Amino acid sequence: MIEHNTNGLRYYTFESFPAHRVAHGLYTRLGGQSQGPYQALNLGGTVGDRPEDVLANHQRLFESFSRPFESRFDVWQVHGKTMLTADQPRPQNQKHQPADGIFTDNPEVTLLMRFADCVPLVYYDPRKHVVGLVHAGWQGTLQQIAAEGVRLLQEKYNSNPKDVIVGIGPSICGECYQVREDVYQQFLSAFGQDAEEFFTRRESGLYLDLWAANIYTLKQAGVRQIENAGLCTAEHVDEWYSYRKEKGVTGRFGVVIALKA
Repeated sequence: MIEHNTNGLRYYTFESFPAHRVAHGLYTRLGGQSQGPYQALNLGGTVGDRPEDVLANHQRLFESFSRPFESRFDVWQVHGKTMLTADQPRPQNQKHQPADGIFTDNPEVTLLMRFADCVPLVYYDPRKHVVGLVHAGWQGTLQQIAAEGVRLLQEKYNSNPKDVIVGIGPSICGECYQVREDVYQQFLSAFGQDAEEFFTRRESGLYLDLWAANIYTLKQAGVRQIENAGLCTAEHVDEWYSYRKEKGVTGRFGVVIALKA
């Protein structure tokens, strides 16, 4: 990934995304005005942070990203696999719709999602000029939400999966993400014996590799161009928020993407 520092904010971009055609950023927690456990660029409005600080952080991010704040389209992320397409920005007075995947082919729209251990999946089809974001926690990964994103691209925009580039952003890694036995059983039911490749048993317990599971799902859906950031949020709380490492009291970092006309 490529590091950028703008107006006191730090964000990263995927090397495989053509910068002249698409703008995107995976923003760290650095550079905002939130205090305490939410320090500093918290974008989560339902985590206990002061609303005025969260709003200021959003505005600061969009200024850094050189996009109008009014261009944003975001959703209420619910750990499902619902996909939405955004033809226009979300009106300021409109409530967030529940979804865990958002896509657009309109350069006037900036897609935004929030994360703190769950896997950010960033989609770009350079042939059809479409972008998307998907939020894949363990429940979404179990439901193979990564493939739902590919199906939406095929059905809505007539994309060929072989053309699609997917970036896997910072999230909790397989060395840190301990899960219960019932999670393992659910993955076995969904993926069959292939699910064994996603889990590691150690003396301390059972660990799930969300990166491996999502890469598997994307490849099964026909995607061949995948770039994995390989950055663990739990191991790097100096840069990222981690719900697991910080015991549930933390902020949310933002991932944004927009087409260049």
